[in-house]
Amino acid sequence: MINRALINNAKKFLNILASIEDGYYEVDKAGNLVFFNQSLQEMLGYSKEELLGMNYKHYMTNEDAKKVFKTYNLVFRTGEAAKGFDWQLISKSGRKLYVETSVSPIFAADGEITGFLGIIRDISERKRTEQQIRESERRLADIINFLPDATFVVDIKGKVIIWNQAAEEMTGVKAEDIIGKDDYEYAIPFFGYKKPMLVDIVIEESTYAHNLIPGIERKGHTLIQEIFFPSVGDSGLYCWATTAPLFDGEGNQTGAIISLRDISRRKQTENALQESLEKAQTILRSTVNALAITTEKRDLYTAGHQRRVAQLATAIAREMQFPEDITRGIYMAATLHDIGKMQISSDILSKPGELNDIETLLVRTHTQVGYEIVKTIPFELPVADMVIQHHERMDGSGYPQGLAGSQIMLEARILAVADVVEAMSSHRPYRPALGISLALEEIRSHRGTLYDPDVVDACLRLFDRGKIDFL
Repeated sequence: MINRALINNAKKFLNILASIEDGYYEVDKAGNLVFFNQSLQEMLGYSKEELLGMNYKHYMTNEDAKKVFKTYNLVFRTGEAAKGFDWQLISKSGRKLYVETSVSPIFAADGEITGFLGIIRDISERKRTEQQIRESERRLADIINFLPDATFVVDIKGKVIIWNQAAEEMTGVKAEDIIGKDDYEYAIPFFGYKKPMLVDIVIEESTYAHNLIPGIERKGHTLIQEIFFPSVGDSGLYCWATTAPLFDGEGNQTGAIISLRDISRRKQTENALQESLEKAQTILRSTVNALAITTEKRDLYTAGHQRRVAQLATAIAREMQFPEDITRGIYMAATLHDIGKMQISSDILSKPGELNDIETLLVRTHTQVGYEIVKTIPFELPVADMVIQHHERMDGSGYPQGLAGSQIMLEARILAVADVVEAMSSHRPYRPALGISLALEEIRSHRGTLYDPDVVDACLRLFDRGKIDFL
């Protein structure tokens, strides 16, 4: 019974060894094969007869043979198994297989170690994959290292793993001095102290980092920011920063990459252009004011009229929430809207009585004359068109073109209301000032017929709130 049980168990053991994909081996103390399964035989490519008695040195390199000898020796001395070490097997055809091996002692009945047994698992595919990953990482590191923009990579824990040559040149910090650093230490070369950077938002997605880093633009996974680094160089550096997450083959985030492009020259150019533009605008405003003063010097009764119209028109434009550049254009047009009166006789302009038909026609030419003068000035906006249209009316009863409704520029409709309110509120050669109440009644009663209703409403709101104190 016992012998039959032993035989059955032995058969089961052999069946198991025959069915597993891993190689199984037994060697004597000298390392000669005394037993092995079919899987090991197929790995090595030898016949059963060739393998039996073959020493381990025959199917591996000298270097690996030394490793195996040390392992056998360790197991022999300690009597304990050794697991999970790697070496290469060389098959009969010369093909090399990476294997992961375990070694256990074989004990005789008296407790003496008579040999060794173990499992051999072919991990060649895994090794090739690991090698491909290492090569890919090396190629990526090489590519990043030669990028013209300062670039560094952090892992998922925020530790620097790549710091390219351009980053060294920008910051003066060598890669070997920064790689492995974490806890925001990579910010020190840029800011002089530890703080979250754009790359940390990608890693952490934290409100804390978001609050500390303003002005971020997001495009998909990529974050973009224009930033100033005060600790780079002698006087700091403006950079265009872009950062994005890095993922492994299974879609898990493994870290993030940030690239920093020096845009200091561009910023210097932009600042110089801005200064130039501001100077040009100052000269333009001075020219406009000088022209306006010249106009008013010829007509003492309307002195300050254009300035007050400009103030009121600007206030109306802001009340209607016009963009600032268009508001400036309205201010320029209002300041020059009567410049065409320079070519009209001062006797007509200051005549105390009612004008005759010819004199009225002459006065009405000031819009066209003003247009011809203003169109020669290089404004960004159609200021000349605003000037020629400031006497047009919503019902088409105005001059010089008889435009109506939407044919009239909205800016010119603002000038029309501001001009009427100021003119009626002020003294004229042919009448005393009518006062602000009558002026507001004029635009209120002709709201939608002569004057744009939205402009009228905005003007009335300003006076209701007491926002106009110059009339």
